[in-house]
Amino acid sequence: MKGLFQLPPRATKAGDLSLVNKLAKPAPASKGVTVRQGKGIMERIPSIRAMANRYLGQYADIYKVIQDEKELEDYITKAIEDGELAIDTETNGLDFGDMVIAGLCLYSPSQTGVYVPLNHVSYITMTKLDGQLSEQFVAEQLARLKDTKLIFFNAKFDIRVINQTLGVELIPYWDGYIGARLLNENEPDNGLKALHNKYVLKGKGESFDYGSIFKGIPFSHIPINIAYLYAAHDPVITYELYKFQEPFLTKDHPTCIERNLQGVAYVFREIEMPLINIVAQMEDTGIALDLEYARGLEEKYGQELEKVEQEFFEELAQYKDAIDQYRKQMGPACKLDERINLNSPTQLAILLYDVLGIAPVDKKSPRGTGEDILEKINIPLTRILLEYRRLQKLMSTYITKLPASLNPRTGRLHASFNQVGTDTGRFSSADPNMQNIPARNKDIRQMFVASPGYCLLSSDYSQQEPRLTAHMSRDEKMINAYKQGKDLYAEIASIAFNQPYENCLEYVNGVYSEEGYRRRQTSKAIVLGVCYGKGVPAIAEDLGITRQEAQKVYDEIMFHFPGLKQFMIESQNMARELGYVDTVWGRKRRLPNMQLEPYEFTYSGKTPTNFDPLAFDQEVSNEVPEGIKRKYSAMLDRASRSEKQRIIAQARNEGIIIKDNSSLIAEATRQCVNSRIQGSAADMTKKAMLLVGNDAQLKEWGFRLLLTVHDELIGECPKENAKQVAERFSALMIEAAKDLDVPSKCDVVITERWYGEPLEID
Repeated sequence: MKGLFQLPPRATKAGDLSLVNKLAKPAPASKGVTVRQGKGIMERIPSIRAMANRYLGQYADIYKVIQDEKELEDYITKAIEDGELAIDTETNGLDFGDMVIAGLCLYSPSQTGVYVPLNHVSYITMTKLDGQLSEQFVAEQLARLKDTKLIFFNAKFDIRVINQTLGVELIPYWDGYIGARLLNENEPDNGLKALHNKYVLKGKGESFDYGSIFKGIPFSHIPINIAYLYAAHDPVITYELYKFQEPFLTKDHPTCIERNLQGVAYVFREIEMPLINIVAQMEDTGIALDLEYARGLEEKYGQELEKVEQEFFEELAQYKDAIDQYRKQMGPACKLDERINLNSPTQLAILLYDVLGIAPVDKKSPRGTGEDILEKINIPLTRILLEYRRLQKLMSTYITKLPASLNPRTGRLHASFNQVGTDTGRFSSADPNMQNIPARNKDIRQMFVASPGYCLLSSDYSQQEPRLTAHMSRDEKMINAYKQGKDLYAEIASIAFNQPYENCLEYVNGVYSEEGYRRRQTSKAIVLGVCYGKGVPAIAEDLGITRQEAQKVYDEIMFHFPGLKQFMIESQNMARELGYVDTVWGRKRRLPNMQLEPYEFTYSGKTPTNFDPLAFDQEVSNEVPEGIKRKYSAMLDRASRSEKQRIIAQARNEGIIIKDNSSLIAEATRQCVNSRIQGSAADMTKKAMLLVGNDAQLKEWGFRLLLTVHDELIGECPKENAKQVAERFSALMIEAAKDLDVPSKCDVVITERWYGEPLEID
């Protein structure tokens, strides 16, 4: 074929799709709009054709378009014989509310890459093109693949597309994106093409960007005899990436064993891969919002925002003379509006630093107006401004945005979840970010409600991370506290403060105890500080106590709970020796900075001032002598931050460049324990999702999973089944934690809205 061009490469990161899928959806069939679109594409064809011929022209006679039913049937038959099939989809856009599948991309190892067009339209007339197969026939063929290993990249998207448009639910065998994230979560580019180029082509492939060329062109508008080349290429490189990853993620393969990746292979095969369909179903289900309640919140917070803004200007009135004087002094160059714009960093900086004369509180940002800086300035004006920003963020991010984000077809909110969205293995989410919905402000969460006739069931693990800490540290006192049904924080406080256990509880026989609360909170902050990699100064700041007070309690806890201290040491030693730490179930978190030398020395290129050209017995080398390294290292180890800069400058004058890695090492050190605990918590929650999402009894009772937020799972079921569902829900979550040496506890709350009042269930 001639006149070919290709389309943008597929997913760049988790949750990302083909760049073309990010483009505008087709405009309604209208002559005026159609002509403009057609003209736009036609004008760009020469440059598009040139790009295609350069990068994919060699595949023009290899890849094929399947436009005949018998040909597709034969292709699927052969793929079933091969036992493996790579699949990709092309769509008209990202919005599942009105998504149209443009075509299907297939590749099996004994055949060539093919494209099966389904819904391409003429970009001139907007009418469907001839020579395409019906969705019904393609669905029938896909349904034959039940026992075939299906290979994807970013499988969740393709599975949802195929399920929603063709009515077939496929079970993925391999997802190259998830495989890449498990093999190296620090990978700088997780796009299919980048990974394929790096690991399959060994960096010898050419890089190119189609995004700017195809901006504004839905895939369904691309002529079939041009689109097939790009479309058929994707499943080929998806398969090739899979074959590269396979030895590393197959637990009994010599490569997997040699690289000590059996645990990672377990997480991939037994947790992440079977979870894909659960997450896809959760996204398809979505969750309902109470729009009337949301309108009430908009009115409530809108009034509060106006009130705070008024307070700001009332407080500002006392500075009227200074502001007037500044305006007079600056004249026409004055950038202050008559009514200062609270959303303008420039105007706020002028007000704070020029008008009020406040000394900079941050050396890196001497005229900054960020929240951390406003907190440090800490005057009535900045405190009001912080409240204004808090309310404004609630309004713009949640109260007004969430109702506007409802899917018009379903009337529900369908967030996008990335099951390997963080480096520790926890979920991330977008549109909206469900992991970031404010917990302390119950108003926002109460916007989320059960479907009519249903109730919400929320279940979270009680003290999930401390229980994992007890298990991984093997500390007998911590383990016994949980086995005895005690509150771990109160038990630790009891020992650290040398007080009876009852004196360290927040409530004793229903009566609140201020002292008990304070002691428990202190021990909790220290235990969680260890989990999160916080030092004593940060813990002291969190608690509002002196460093000396925090250090004293910290030392007592470390002395009486030696397993906790040993766990910290072992985790750091593991990272230094191996370059990674692992979770209970085998997930790895790579921390290469733990293996850095504290200081790296190189010559700058100019002759060192202490170099003696007449000392012929002196060895000439590009390597800085060990004696000089030791001298500077000792000086730097004893120096303060400002003194370090002076020493490094001194060395530079002597022709030696010193790279100080201490901050990188310190940050990696803080992550050692945190990565193990947080990653294990992620694995544990995912194992619970698998049990809950696949449970036949829960399905029979009408339960469906809606959200996952850290250690919490939220679902809904018909009200009449709530009691039995709650019991089963809790039991399954506890079962997911059966590998731990400590018992787990899950509390299920039944409500009509998230964080609402519990329902009385008979």
